[in-house]
Amino acid sequence: MPTDERSGLSSPDKLLWPQAGITKADLWDYYLAMSDRLLAALADRPVTLKRHPNGIEQPGFFQKNLGRDAPDDLERFTAWSDSSKREVDYLVVAGTRELRWAAQMGVVELHTWLARIDRPEQPDTLLFDLDPASDTQSVTQAALWTREVLDELGLQARVKTSGKRGLHVVVRIERRYGFNEVRGFALAAARYLADRHPDDLTVEMRKDDRGGRLLVDWSRHGAAQHAVAAWSPRVTPDATVSVPLTWEEVEQGFDPANATIRTAPQRPDHWAEPAPAHRIESARDQLAEQGYEARDRSPRARTTRGR
Repeated sequence: MPTDERSGLSSPDKLLWPQAGITKADLWDYYLAMSDRLLAALADRPVTLKRHPNGIEQPGFFQKNLGRDAPDDLERFTAWSDSSKREVDYLVVAGTRELRWAAQMGVVELHTWLARIDRPEQPDTLLFDLDPASDTQSVTQAALWTREVLDELGLQARVKTSGKRGLHVVVRIERRYGFNEVRGFALAAARYLADRHPDDLTVEMRKDDRGGRLLVDWSRHGAAQHAVAAWSPRVTPDATVSVPLTWEEVEQGFDPANATIRTAPQRPDHWAEPAPAHRIESARDQLAEQGYEARDRSPRARTTRGR
């Protein structure tokens, strides 16, 4: 991109991903080149920012509150934070203005709520984060098993890379349920899945309780909880990106290292068409008939073993 099209960008040659040779200007260019896809993933959602202003090899931090120094013309959403005991002004990415500002501020990851700002207490996304602890755990097989269970429950699932080793299996749901209700359902579905493959999968959030099994993370369904957005870069040496996949790519063992800031723009957008929104009552009843009641639990509690 010509220099005169990067108005407002300082230190364009600063290396943000030194090993990959990717600069602040490259991040700016990526955000603008991918703006249509990023806006589809980010629009109307509060965004938590992962910032590494001095590059990913230097300490970084998560930022939720924009603070007084952020430009007044950035779109915002104000929400009460129970943990901070104050109101937090979240960024809402309404257009390229916010993406340009994010690049200028060294925002290398964009994480969103599972709910939108007009109904912040009613999520529209059911997400299972498949998180392998080692290369010996097959996230590909775990994703296919997850889709199998969701298909049986009548829920159409889509999938994307986390941008690291994991996969996110996602179902769009109607915005009629509270977070506690959705999290209880997610836990019931995850327990049903893990009990079908007890040697390979677990729902236990504490690492010491996982016994070398792959975690089916059901815990993201809480107010102000977030997950990395589709098309967001990640803090990895190669500047990988969280990208939507087809199930055929999953079956073929897609390597997440193949999707980077440099290569992701050449990929088709497999989430270009919105997925249908599902109700969960029928699926919840099916799980209950199998002995898996939808009961919300704290992710910090050691209460998820057994039925």
